[in-house]
Amino acid sequence: MNKLNEFPEKLQGILSNKSQELIIFPTEQCNFRCTYCYEDFSLGKMSNEIVGGVKKFLYRRIPELDSLHLSWFGGEPLVAKDIVFDISEYASSLAKKHNTTFIGSMTTNGYNLSLKTFSKLVDFGVTKYQISLDGSRNTHNTTRLRADGKGTFDRIWGNLLNIRKSDLNFSITLRVHLDNNNVDQIESLLKDLKKEFFYDKRFSIFFKTIEKLGGKNDEKLNVIPIKDRELIIDTLKENLFGINPNKNSNEPYICYASKPNSLIIRSDGRIGKCTVALNDNRNSIGELLSNGTIKIDSDRLAPWLRGITDLDLNALSCPLQSLPNDPVQNIL
Repeated sequence: MNKLNEFPEKLQGILSNKSQELIIFPTEQCNFRCTYCYEDFSLGKMSNEIVGGVKKFLYRRIPELDSLHLSWFGGEPLVAKDIVFDISEYASSLAKKHNTTFIGSMTTNGYNLSLKTFSKLVDFGVTKYQISLDGSRNTHNTTRLRADGKGTFDRIWGNLLNIRKSDLNFSITLRVHLDNNNVDQIESLLKDLKKEFFYDKRFSIFFKTIEKLGGKNDEKLNVIPIKDRELIIDTLKENLFGINPNKNSNEPYICYASKPNSLIIRSDGRIGKCTVALNDNRNSIGELLSNGTIKIDSDRLAPWLRGITDLDLNALSCPLQSLPNDPVQNIL
């Protein structure tokens, strides 16, 4: 099965002009220095001008929409917590006024996600989170380090426990990273996850193998061979029965970058499609103007949408793979 037209409802959803997904980088700085990270932290916090441009875009776009998904990324988005609060409050309030469904989500390392901060975010409609763990304390603290080299596990774990004790409505996916260095020790983390989160359906777990994504440490990464990954992950899922692991679906996976109604807004106002290929010129497809207009170069956008035009699931699942070479030599 390799054609999307066998899933007409999914096709209709990703082509609808009545839905919009924005992945916003309020900053591209981070308080962590994970050993496998592909980002270079060359850009800082959004300027007031860019923040204003985002809000002006939302002011014009939200009345036209049935649904808006605002997703926070980085860097670490909570390094720029004030911007996250400002735009989230503005967007959720405007969506409510126009009866537009608002979905707020965040990919965060969890270090600055105190219960106070979390409660405020939930009030603003940011209710879906992805937080990464690399194992129990000792294992995690060798790979997910603060910028000053100190460990991060205890702070993250404490935040998660405090959040679990609340009566707030949310969904947190705990993303457990795997490589050849930690896979044999991951059972210890799974026992702790079972103990603390077994009965709470607001939490789920997702296993992800570490990949070489172009970071400066790629050659040092001890990644799990592709041929071994499925068996390892299936075995770990069996050990987690009852903790609400994410299930595989028979429906095709469609990457956000394949969808015409999904855009990333970087901290300098550049518009892109993919949160991984940040240093790839092909991922610079436009810019956000200070008046709230998003200017898109259709020639640069088209290669990212080739999965839709060809109805090919391989391109839809990851348009970055086999993305055509950049025909435009001049960077925006």
